Amino acid sequence: MLSEDEGPEAVQRATDAGLKLLAARARTRHELLQALERKGFPASVCDAALARLQGWGYLDDVRFGRERAASLLSGGKGPAAVLQRLHAHGLSEDEARSALDAARATVAFDAVAAARTALEKRGLSARPPDGKAWARAARFLSGRGFSQDVIHQLLGEPSLDPSGPDE
Repeated sequence: MLSEDEGPEAVQRATDAGLKLLAARARTRHELLQALERKGFPASVCDAALARLQGWGYLDDVRFGRERAASLLSGGKGPAAVLQRLHAHGLSEDEARSALDAARATVAFDAVAAARTALEKRGLSARPPDGKAWARAARFLSGRGFSQDVIHQLLGEPSLDPSGPDE
């Protein structure tokens, strides 16, 4: 016999809660499962509600990953940062890489151009005048998820003049 917390009414309440969460923003299965568990729904109820939502097309980790990756790439994030964010949403390594690859093709992502745009928006130079400015620009790009290859391709090699332009 099912308890009151595990019957069809509980599944309906969990489904309704899931729909409300998805109306606020797209989520992965992992995120939605965590949210429903925090609301106190038992695992069997969560699984049934998530199966419903997935069957209705409201819950799709592949679509979520592609859309989120495209949004992040378009917003100036580099590939490493995109992967990290997708992992934080609960996508596996394979799911995250597949989403990143699909998004790169969708938005015609050019890492060097994206890094240059990110620098310009930040008011940093793509050809820093000294080692300190180079390090600042390199740290910024690294933090945005751009690879060392892209950083060196865009910024060149750091200036060896430690005195900078003011001395």
